[in-house]
Amino acid sequence: MKKKLLSLAFVASSFVNAQIGINTKTPMGALHIDGAKDNATSATPTQISNDLIITSSGFIGAGVSNPTVKLDMRSAGLQNAVGLGSTNMAANVAGAGAVRYEPTQAKFQVSDGSVWEAAIILPTKAVVVARLTSAFSVAYNSDVNITGWDEVRDLSDSFDPVTGIFTAPRTGVYTFLMTYNFVSGSVANSSEVISQFYSPTTNSILARSYKAFARANEDAQVGGSATITVSLNAGQTVRPQLNQNITGSGARALRANADWTHPDAGFNNLTIIEN
Repeated sequence: MKKKLLSLAFVASSFVNAQIGINTKTPMGALHIDGAKDNATSATPTQISNDLIITSSGFIGAGVSNPTVKLDMRSAGLQNAVGLGSTNMAANVAGAGAVRYEPTQAKFQVSDGSVWEAAIILPTKAVVVARLTSAFSVAYNSDVNITGWDEVRDLSDSFDPVTGIFTAPRTGVYTFLMTYNFVSGSVANSSEVISQFYSPTTNSILARSYKAFARANEDAQVGGSATITVSLNAGQTVRPQLNQNITGSGARALRANADWTHPDAGFNNLTIIEN
């Protein structure tokens, strides 16, 4: 009789401490299912990405070997979306913190314990700050794309500093500001500098700013700025341009230098803000 009791106690103890593995001989949690049955002895994150693991703490890892929240889906795989359905359950019945999909408005809603409130997730708005620090010349009487910018900030990764092209991340209103300054030189009679913003997407100039000279002047460092606020569609591109005929013929260089102690540094800048 004593032997049977000892045997039962041993079985019960083994059951409590056991780990169950399905399609794997080396379970990594209280329950471990290797969906593709592809785990090596030391599984890689890619191999784990098709696994389901429940830890002894009750945490569930879908494609994650060591879940750090109750349900952790941050795996090395690409199928990490969560599918939520709708419900007619009242918000107070569902309880605070419940989440549902509302198909009419195509929005997620969260219960605050009394009503279903739309879960609003604001995107990171576009903010671009760039400056010209390398030598750049503007050809005579031609629309010249300003390229080779030194990017200071681009919160939405919407600006290509090499080409100078900005791509609107979403449909909305955007403000562009460009300042420019040329090296000192003669200014031709009845000449002008045009600063403008051009959209390759629509093959159109969105806005122009003119600086005209009625008569010849002494050598001067011609400078100016252009500012526009414009509505753009998602994916629409915009780039800054300059056009000058102040030289009478030939190109004129912009004042630019990477050394901020140099007198030519800091005059040519571009700022883009999503409103």
